[in-house]
Amino acid sequence: FKLADIGEGIAEVQLTEWFVKEGDTVKEMDNLCSVESDKASVELTSPYAGKVVKLYHKVSDTVKVGSPLVDISDGSAPAAAPVSSAPVAPAAAPAAAAAGGGGGVQAFKLADIGEGIAEVQLTEWFVKEGDMVKEMDNICSVESDKASVELTSPYTGKVVKIHHKVSSTVKVGSVLVEIQTASGAPAAAAPPSTTRVAAPAPA
Repeated sequence: FKLADIGEGIAEVQLTEWFVKEGDTVKEMDNLCSVESDKASVELTSPYAGKVVKLYHKVSDTVKVGSPLVDISDGSAPAAAPVSSAPVAPAAAPAAAAAGGGGGVQAFKLADIGEGIAEVQLTEWFVKEGDMVKEMDNICSVESDKASVELTSPYTGKVVKIHHKVSSTVKVGSVLVEIQTASGAPAAAAPPSTTRVAAPAPA
């Protein structure tokens, strides 16, 4: 889980608080940590459900955009061998199946951007259906009553569906776009894909 580009020319932030520790189990959208730039303080939420296996920074550290913040084992390791985080795997697989994960289509949702903001307005798309994107490429721009933020892709792959039009109001947790990833899926029959959430964008 990397620190996404939060726009406004901000290249780094200060980590002010961890809400989890190594070994903790987290759910999608659980708060992971709080960071602060010279423009805002924001709580970052987990894009995955799983177990925290590594924290990369300490409180008061300066973290650059694109740097890893935390490693989370989400139970989607190769299925050929038993997954080490076995308690996580059974929970992750049904969730992915229920989401209709067609073998690598990842749903990029609008993460909780803190400050009590429940919805934003979509102001611009930087991609269209059929485009290829890389991790950290800009996907779209959204605006709340407090800030305008560019959201970056958490995946490398092909944009297969855009769920909202420019000027639409998007609620936190809603799917913005679906991206078909070329993730090295295990050779086992039809492994479920894990539906993941985008890195949160501070306001």
